[in-house]
Amino acid sequence: MKKAVFRGSVLILVVALVICGLCSAYIYGMQQTRQKEEELSRLVRILAAQFDPAQDQNAQANAYAAMLDSVRVTVIAGDGRVTGDSQADYAAMENHLDREEILEARATKAAVSVRHSSTIGKQLMYAVYKTQDGSYLRLAEEYGGPLPGLLSFLPAVAVSALLSLLIAAILTRRFSRGVTGPITALLDSLTGVKGGGVLLQPDTFRYEELRGMADKINALAADISVHIERLQKEKDKIAFILDNMKEGFLLLDDRQTVLLINQSACLYLRCDKTALGQNLVHATQNMVYLQAAEDAISSQSNKSVDIAGEGRVIEAQFTFVDEQRGLGGASVANGAAADCGALIITMADVTENRNAAKVRRDFFSNASHELKTPITSIKGSVELLCAGLPLAVEKRMELLERIGLETERMHSLIDDILMINRIESGEVRGDKEQVDLASVVRERCDEIMPLAGRKNLSVQVDVAPATLYANHKNICEMVGNLLINAVKYNRQDGRVDVTLKNTGQEIILAVRNDGDPIPPQHAHRIFERFYRVNKGRSKTVGGTGLGLSIVKHVVDGLGGAIRLESNDERGTTFTVTIPVLSRHPAR
Repeated sequence: MKKAVFRGSVLILVVALVICGLCSAYIYGMQQTRQKEEELSRLVRILAAQFDPAQDQNAQANAYAAMLDSVRVTVIAGDGRVTGDSQADYAAMENHLDREEILEARATKAAVSVRHSSTIGKQLMYAVYKTQDGSYLRLAEEYGGPLPGLLSFLPAVAVSALLSLLIAAILTRRFSRGVTGPITALLDSLTGVKGGGVLLQPDTFRYEELRGMADKINALAADISVHIERLQKEKDKIAFILDNMKEGFLLLDDRQTVLLINQSACLYLRCDKTALGQNLVHATQNMVYLQAAEDAISSQSNKSVDIAGEGRVIEAQFTFVDEQRGLGGASVANGAAADCGALIITMADVTENRNAAKVRRDFFSNASHELKTPITSIKGSVELLCAGLPLAVEKRMELLERIGLETERMHSLIDDILMINRIESGEVRGDKEQVDLASVVRERCDEIMPLAGRKNLSVQVDVAPATLYANHKNICEMVGNLLINAVKYNRQDGRVDVTLKNTGQEIILAVRNDGDPIPPQHAHRIFERFYRVNKGRSKTVGGTGLGLSIVKHVVDGLGGAIRLESNDERGTTFTVTIPVLSRHPAR
């Protein structure tokens, strides 16, 4: 038995030493790799700071390579073209925009990768840095991976392992002389009782006393295993439910110690599960939140607070539960008891609900105001006509024309409101077809020519062929509203430029006018319903105040984006960008 213990111990030591040696060697190799990555990253940052895009980029690449031993230097333009290389003919090299290190550098400015080079046919380590002009400076050095470092480290590991094994064998032999097999087995089983234990074979024990101990240990281990399995299932079930809740959930004791916290709460509070068992301060430093928790516990009442930040509104409900109402002073988590009660905190993101409520209030308020104005004008004109006053024929015609104009204004406003409602409700999304956007632009430009003639405006149209898969009416509304705004808010004798481009990746429609620039403080709100930069001027030029809102809804529905540029030199330009995906029907 002693020999078996000795042989087993030695075998375990050998396996452990081999694993330890291999892991150590591998870690050493990985450290060497990391050092190499850091060295290349530092070099490329230094060279990128010295890089001058105005000079010969290939010459700069060769100059940098001359300073660095066995390092290849490549200069890549922002569109992926190779403009310089120290080891290859850059003019014959293919576009590098799809290289993994370039893709990563586009997003993070700097990147390091290891891959096979198709140009020189070797395994290389690449370090890329994005320069100020949008180009990429890339260093590459031949790299065989961590294996060479691992192999160089193995002899030292082997010598150390053999020496350790020799010493351990001597110590193990001496130790095994005082240890018997049955006692070792009992001790091992007792040690494993907490984890369910390992069943012993009592008949294999030589002494009766040891057989009785083995029976009792087996019974104890089986009982504990059943209870542990049951508790673990319940714990996993509760954890699964809590972590899959959209709402954040926390449970605190009366000392504000975190007893339970789910994943959503961690996201809302920007913390992690390490806050469990700690004071609430370890989960959040928001003073409003901390004060509400303290007030709810001290007053044993319920509280509700809003936590605003980064464009979100999180509503937190603090509910105090005393011993009589549910917890009963039992231990909840981490051995902490809620003898005096506990605080349940639930959190929910109510940003969309709050914003939707505000939008609805603003919409009804603005719509009521916009409808009240023409109705008041019509009412006044009708009262004058019905009063029996001796009005001249010209005056009567003027009143009738005013009634007609205000009626048309209300009709246009209601049409725009219904249009937005149809777009938002999705009623027109299914009615799609191939739309020739170039033809739509030309037709709408022809339609605004009489209106442009009143201001003596010149309309310059430059369109390229472009086709969309969309709702034809929506596209007409989008283009028409952009053109009408460009005419209405233009200056006398001004100019309207309409351009339509198709890059193959996206379709770009730009409408520019020479009108007064839109102040920056209004730029982010002009797409809101009924929002007007200059209300006095807007009343003069007419309109419903919903045109740009309709444009924004249509563009969003196509997965595109709209951008505003406005200044004194170039006037005001609205640019609509639509991805080519919108040209194809959804499958």
